[in-house]
Amino acid sequence: MTTTSETGPILVGFDGSDAAKTALTWALHRAAAVEADVVVLYVADTSWDSPGYTAAPLLQERGEVMLANEAFRTDRAAPHVTVTPLTRKGEPVKVLCAEAEALGARLLVVGSYRKDLYDRLTTSAVSLRVAAAAKVAVAVIPDLPVEGRSGVVVGIDGSPSSVRLVEIAAAEASRLDETLRVISAWTLPPLAEPDFTDLPDLTDALEDRAHRVIADTLAEAGVVGEREADGGRLEIRTETPLEPPAAALIEAARSASLLVVGSHGRHGIGRFLLGSVSHDVLIHAPGPTLVLRVTDKA
Repeated sequence: MTTTSETGPILVGFDGSDAAKTALTWALHRAAAVEADVVVLYVADTSWDSPGYTAAPLLQERGEVMLANEAFRTDRAAPHVTVTPLTRKGEPVKVLCAEAEALGARLLVVGSYRKDLYDRLTTSAVSLRVAAAAKVAVAVIPDLPVEGRSGVVVGIDGSPSSVRLVEIAAAEASRLDETLRVISAWTLPPLAEPDFTDLPDLTDALEDRAHRVIADTLAEAGVVGEREADGGRLEIRTETPLEPPAAALIEAARSASLLVVGSHGRHGIGRFLLGSVSHDVLIHAPGPTLVLRVTDKA
């Protein structure tokens, strides 16, 4: 199953960076559409403080000033959305996740830098760790323009959680009045006999399985072909590319309004690790990505 809340505020992690401003703007637009309040949280990172000296008071004061300066822009961007500034101190990932749970947030929004690969690997650490550890849905918004995008993309693999992922992606597509693209990517197995992988029967069987995965998931989710959605028609496109799943989703998301992926809930240190597909997608994703906490337990 997949867990996400339809109530509560939208919590936005904010540090004053361009990426954070892009994420906040995205969150404000979403809040206006779904009639949600927004809480903007600045975390004074004290994880590097020494025992004899702490910069927490100065950092929190800086955060308060930063949020006050941002208040005018948020009011102009979404005048009908109630926005509450909040400052906390501590380790950012832990504070963001704890505050989201305490507030009963429906969504936690964080920004992600889009520079070269090295910068993405280093500066995106917070967003990756938040997406892995949070108990609520997380939206990771890269520092890229969101205008001109269309379509909601969801990747599925036939696991039980795929049904809920499709349900949520379909709801997002209906809300945005955009096309739903359901993708089940497949690859050839790493067999010892290269000639064997060229057999048409093998490739046909694997592609047929991908088609069945999509058909069965859509049927179980109650999303088959075009369906009535809030008085309109939801257009659905299905795709079964011969490509690694992460690469297929990244390519599909280049022009999409939203990409929906799942992250399996774990305990202990595993809570701070994403699955390989979700991890690769978040490092390279070229657009807004919604990460949902999923579990395949019955």
